Amino acid sequence: MLKPPTSGSVTIYVPGLDGRVEAPQSAPLAVSRVLARAAQRPWDLEGYAPRAAALFGLPASAGLAALARLGEGRAPDHRWWVRCDPVHLVVDRHRLLLLDNNSLTLGAEDAARLGARVAQVFAPDGGVLEVVAPTRWYLSLAAPEPLQVAEMAEVAGRDIHSFLPAGNAAYWRTRLNEAQMLLHEGLAGGHGGEAARGEANSVWLWGPGYAPEPTRAAFARVFADDVLIQGMARMVEVAVAPLPADPTALDVGMATLAVWPRAQAPAQYGDSEAWTHSLEALVATWWEPLARELRAGRLKQLVVVGDRGPFYTWEPGRWRRWFGQKAR
Repeated sequence: MLKPPTSGSVTIYVPGLDGRVEAPQSAPLAVSRVLARAAQRPWDLEGYAPRAAALFGLPASAGLAALARLGEGRAPDHRWWVRCDPVHLVVDRHRLLLLDNNSLTLGAEDAARLGARVAQVFAPDGGVLEVVAPTRWYLSLAAPEPLQVAEMAEVAGRDIHSFLPAGNAAYWRTRLNEAQMLLHEGLAGGHGGEAARGEANSVWLWGPGYAPEPTRAAFARVFADDVLIQGMARMVEVAVAPLPADPTALDVGMATLAVWPRAQAPAQYGDSEAWTHSLEALVATWWEPLARELRAGRLKQLVVVGDRGPFYTWEPGRWRRWFGQKAR
């Protein structure tokens, strides 16, 4: 298990580091060489959101939607929330593949119009739907039915039949079917045909629950673009900012978490070329500058962790040995 960070450490969280879930890939050569020189340790916990919560010391039961909503800048509350994000479902032979909300080309006006249709489905149950951003919707119910469902990051690019909602399955699946029908009727331009790529023809529920009690994390600051990570940081009272292009401005004396997102979508959708380029960019723009800080002794520890598989640790002594070998 990953130990809490200490001052003088940088942790880079890289969802998609190990490639596609169904078919893990060997890392590009430049990345393999780097990882081969790290101390490798197992971590049984898997998944983007579970590992993110663990990095912040948050309980596994934490409501992810409530945390993401906090990352949107909304005030914390004690209500039950679930993400109700627009998605595109596409038939692929016997499979029904989910293309996640980040794949949509949905403007604010269309999002408000389609969100109002989905809100009609849950209004009789006292539901409130917030369209916080065109592709990020939040649903609150005063008396929610039991719901267990996979996070969006685990379902993107995969057949939804293995991930359909459980709990009060009949209730949730009925509501999802009703939402799909209303979205189909409200497709942009009212063309009434099959939804084109980039259009929302369904919603995906994920991250149900309540915000956890505030706590404190060992990180002194966080750099991330995902509102879920930003919300987790705010819940544990850690300063958070968008991920910079490189770590040159970092104060390496502070315990820092940086989330590198560029490998995640290529891994989810099996785009090997984009996945390779994203990891090569990670090494060139983040790992190599931080390795120089390690070599100089200004950084005490560098950790790279993916959303599954082992995590990797480098410390100054290990790098002095490696650079010495490389010079010969």
